[in-house]
Amino acid sequence: MALPHKAEILSALKGLGLLLRGDDRALLCYDLSLDGFWRSFWLPLATLFAYAVLMQPDAADLAYWGEDRLGYALVQGVKFLAAWAVYFALVAGLSRPFHLGARFGIFVILYNWAQGITTAATLPILAGASGDLLPGSVLAGWSTALLLAWLYIVVRIARLGLGATLSLALAIAALDLIVSMAVHRLVDLLL
Repeated sequence: MALPHKAEILSALKGLGLLLRGDDRALLCYDLSLDGFWRSFWLPLATLFAYAVLMQPDAADLAYWGEDRLGYALVQGVKFLAAWAVYFALVAGLSRPFHLGARFGIFVILYNWAQGITTAATLPILAGASGDLLPGSVLAGWSTALLLAWLYIVVRIARLGLGATLSLALAIAALDLIVSMAVHRLVDLLL
């Protein structure tokens, strides 16, 4: 399995734009094969790595971690990966009773590409805030706006990728937020 190439990344970006408009042609922008499924994991993993490198702990986190920035970054990465895995497992389980399990792979491909693209869009702002080029409030504002946009994106992905009804798609989007918060909190409690 090769890394995604530039044309595939640009096509996924176009697909995300179509997806946001509710255009079913978005599916034509993604490689829905088994290789395409596995390649869809590369961009989110690469952006996660960059995000973990750029993310700076606040004073309280740094004190808790005994100035260990690498340990802090690794734990943040583990939180993301654990939430990702738990969320996919729950959506896979939730899609079966609604007879949407056959489309789960499409959901994962769309979700992964959207995750990678939105995280990549955050990296310049995170870098600016980490380097004191931007005030922390810019990153906080961006994060809030992105959270709202992400929930909408997940609704669109569930509708198009899984073929979910609007109410089920809203539940799937809410589940993403709930799982992320719960896994992050659980890891914090365990450490």
